[in-house]
Amino acid sequence: MNATRTLKLVSLALATALLGGGAWLAQSGLKRLAFERQQHGQLQSALDNARRLVPEVQQREQLVRSIKDVALQVDRMGFDPSQWGERRLRRSQGPATRAEAAQFLGELGRGGAGAIFVADLFDIATVSPEASLFIPPLPGDQGLVLGVSGTLHFQTVSVSQPFRVKP
Repeated sequence: MNATRTLKLVSLALATALLGGGAWLAQSGLKRLAFERQQHGQLQSALDNARRLVPEVQQREQLVRSIKDVALQVDRMGFDPSQWGERRLRRSQGPATRAEAAQFLGELGRGGAGAIFVADLFDIATVSPEASLFIPPLPGDQGLVLGVSGTLHFQTVSVSQPFRVKP
């Protein structure tokens, strides 16, 4: 009877140890599962952020390709940026006569192919509501409002040959 009892106690101890080990493994597995779920959430968030950035990256790649295309065309035309300078021009928006406006705008275009004006702001309007920019002024014309700002690019070296296209 004593042997049976010992066998039962050993079986109980063994079952208790196995149960404790199983509980420990289950707890460890649950901790690992919680960690894996947290990591999955972080990776999912990073993936969502990356997917949101894809259009911007594609747009930047397209811009780089466009810049390279323009640089290639400029090179084929024989354009040398070191032979050009630039000057910022600004005329605050304000009243001007038609003669003043014509003179100012004429001076911008006077450089011909050797000067290029790139406007950031160009605003011209008649003061009188019944007046027009495109027909001669009527008696009582109150003039114009003119405002211009931009960059004038001009050649610093005289170029005897026009731009050419290389084959």
